[in-house]
Amino acid sequence: MDTTSPYYGQVRLLTRILPLVAVEKSFALKGGTAINLFIRDLPRLSVDIDLVYLPMDDRDAALRNVAEALARIADAVIAAMPGTEIVRSFEHQADSLRLFVAQGGDRIKIELSPVLRGSVFPEELREVAPAVEEQFGYVEMRLLSIPDLYAGKICAALDRQHPRDFFDVKLLFENEGLTEDLVRTFLVYLISHNRTMAELLQPTHKDI
Repeated sequence: MDTTSPYYGQVRLLTRILPLVAVEKSFALKGGTAINLFIRDLPRLSVDIDLVYLPMDDRDAALRNVAEALARIADAVIAAMPGTEIVRSFEHQADSLRLFVAQGGDRIKIELSPVLRGSVFPEELREVAPAVEEQFGYVEMRLLSIPDLYAGKICAALDRQHPRDFFDVKLLFENEGLTEDLVRTFLVYLISHNRTMAELLQPTHKDI
């Protein structure tokens, strides 16, 4: 891997921050970072920390608890990594559950949905893939289950139609495939999506 690439620096920053995020037991990792740094052996880089709030609290309690946890993460990052700059979006808008973290020229985002919380299957504690450990060091983190991860990823692929999502789904088909657990979990995520099921299942195709 090209160590001069800006993406390399972002992944290095991400893997330094993940252990500080992992302290918060109410969070689990999802999305491209979970898939490509933990489930797969680094077939592509992913530079955002997308999290799920696991407890099924009511909305007001969830927003409050997530904001408090993000504040603790921000404080821990600043203490562990002097010179790091952090923007705490939730301080300006209660449902903007994001941290923007910058160190030097490297920038990453930590984000949660203000609506979706919980998971279909229990979360799992996983270690980073061998290629990640070799280049960036050992990290372990709670992840959503494979059915939860890929149910969300398939919804994202249908919604965004971005090449990175199609790539992740391609590797799913080449490995685990569409299991019964995944199909059932996908239905939950489909119903829970902010777009209607009809829109998501029959999207306007983008020219990619």
